[in-house]
Amino acid sequence: MELHYIKEKLTSENFNRSVSENIEEWMIGFKQNETDKKNIHLWFDSIIHQFIDILADVEIKEELSVLIFSKYVELKCYWKQLNTQIQYQNFNTGEANPKLIIKASLTTYILIALEPLIHDEDLNEIQEFLTKPIRELMIEETTQENHQVSVEDSQTYLLEQQLEALYYDKEKLFQHLQCTDIHETIFLIQNMREQVKSLQTEMDNSVILDGTIRFTGKRKIRIQKI
Repeated sequence: MELHYIKEKLTSENFNRSVSENIEEWMIGFKQNETDKKNIHLWFDSIIHQFIDILADVEIKEELSVLIFSKYVELKCYWKQLNTQIQYQNFNTGEANPKLIIKASLTTYILIALEPLIHDEDLNEIQEFLTKPIRELMIEETTQENHQVSVEDSQTYLLEQQLEALYYDKEKLFQHLQCTDIHETIFLIQNMREQVKSLQTEMDNSVILDGTIRFTGKRKIRIQKI
């Protein structure tokens, strides 16, 4: 894995534009001022540049992979912490701190950028580890009553993990579709379905002759013998 390829993932024009657009939409949606915007940009840039500085001091490709893996785990844990805090703020007060919301959202951008650089098996192991209740890793003796409480806590924990996964998938979907509203997402998906149906209708009864001559769609073909 080359350093320049990693840097491209985290500093490309498309990546920075998406981040800036997300911050702009956050400012409008949560009525934040220019100082808030500047502070968030500084926070985000510091994460990116500090990580790139670390990578720049490493020459061995295998070590670069290890650093990417560890940074992904670090940021995924950080995202889970933010998301849990946001959920409890919403539950307790009816609203969450806007700065936590944008930090969680922007952390998702980095995670998505790093995911293609990590093997699928490693990603699955990370996800499995982070969603496994810590109590399952500990050996302890419990009474039947405590066991019942533990089961209920485990079920609650699993539901929380499912909710966190849904939040992450939502952020990822929004980024790929370049939208920030659920209604806009539904419209885009419906529009894509209509395009697929239209293409299927157009390509119905298509014909290929000898692998080189193609008649696509519903066409009338007249062959005149000379």
